Amino acid sequence: MCGRFVQHADPERYASRYAAEVDSEALGDWRPSYNVAPTRPVLAIRASRGEAAAGRRELTSLRWGLIPSWSKGPDNRYSMINARAETVASKPAYRNAFKRRRCVIPAEGFYEWQAAAHETRQKGSQAKQPFFIHRKDHAPILLAGLWEIWRPEEGEPVHSCTIVVTDANDAIASVHDRMPVVLEPAVMDRWLDPEQTDPEDLLSLLRPSPAADWAVTPVSRRVNSPANDDADLLRPLDEADAQTADNARRR
Repeated sequence: MCGRFVQHADPERYASRYAAEVDSEALGDWRPSYNVAPTRPVLAIRASRGEAAAGRRELTSLRWGLIPSWSKGPDNRYSMINARAETVASKPAYRNAFKRRRCVIPAEGFYEWQAAAHETRQKGSQAKQPFFIHRKDHAPILLAGLWEIWRPEEGEPVHSCTIVVTDANDAIASVHDRMPVVLEPAVMDRWLDPEQTDPEDLLSLLRPSPAADWAVTPVSRRVNSPANDDADLLRPLDEADAQTADNARRR
């Protein structure tokens, strides 16, 4: 799964890197974060809307936690922050968005938690060791996502999104058995194109990224609380603590 991630670069940097136009009006409450939590506004890139926008991309802000267009609205019982690649084309909550409303969420990395063998009976995230997972070259990544519009009876429409997850690669599997789908920039057009409706072609993109590209770094348990949101969250544990965390991974 992907329950927290990092998105701290300036929107203009993401837009320039991925040839998108910034929808400044839509950015609203978005702010850079080293600890993005569910329901927060996140930056996302999607195909620009409207007949005159064919082939163009826009960088906008979406609520993290998809709200299906047919639902009664946000429901805290069902966060819908992640959609499984294996069922994304068939589950009612996601299948319409999968057909025509796909997006990518630029990020610097994401977090996962792993319980040490002797801690598995303890409850709560305090028993787990968090890891910051990122590319070894520290390049931004593109998380595959879906987006939706929910229209209340009164008030403004809510644009929301979910992150697609798949099996973890060998670099990440010792921490968690799932990881977000990370797309290469070369396939962005295929994923974002609303006219691309071949499910087999789209599903072929939803696979684990190569393990050799990834670094898995133990970090402070301060990341457990969304209230903590600063660059120190990315700092590796000191050597002794890092060795303890590494031993826990290998058990």
